[in-house]
Amino acid sequence: MGILRVLKLCLSFPTRQVVFQLNRVKTKHFFGYIFLLLLISLLPNGIQLVGDSIKSGGFSQEYLIILILYPSLVILFGILGISLLASIGILFRWMTDRKLVYPLLWRMTVFALTYPVIIFTVLDIFEMNGTISSLLLLVLFILLFFKMILVYPKARKKEQKK
Repeated sequence: MGILRVLKLCLSFPTRQVVFQLNRVKTKHFFGYIFLLLLISLLPNGIQLVGDSIKSGGFSQEYLIILILYPSLVILFGILGISLLASIGILFRWMTDRKLVYPLLWRMTVFALTYPVIIFTVLDIFEMNGTISSLLLLVLFILLFFKMILVYPKARKKEQKK
């Protein structure tokens, strides 16, 4: 299952069958998908940085920052953001009494971020991003993530001995 197949599945979920298929994605395709999402979110600002740098005539001095530091920071903050959003899944797991572990919630977070990242990038290209659009994208993510968590069966209750 390649990265584009994962993208196709992410754009068609969250049904039970698709969520379980996504959780069987190989690790190399999963990390490739993370970098694809981060690249999508990085591209508009990266192109703008290069364009501004070329216009000012300082690209030769700034290329290291633009081509190495900026993508590295996007990857670092992207992974940090995914981890924080996955911690919301722990709260959802507790509220819905589902038996899910954090690494699985982390993977589900990445897959649930597909629509919000694509919409954010389109809004960023047209310079229409703001607080309200960011909040709406967060709500969209939470709805998708919560629906994915509800696909999993409830945890079995342990019978207490008397």
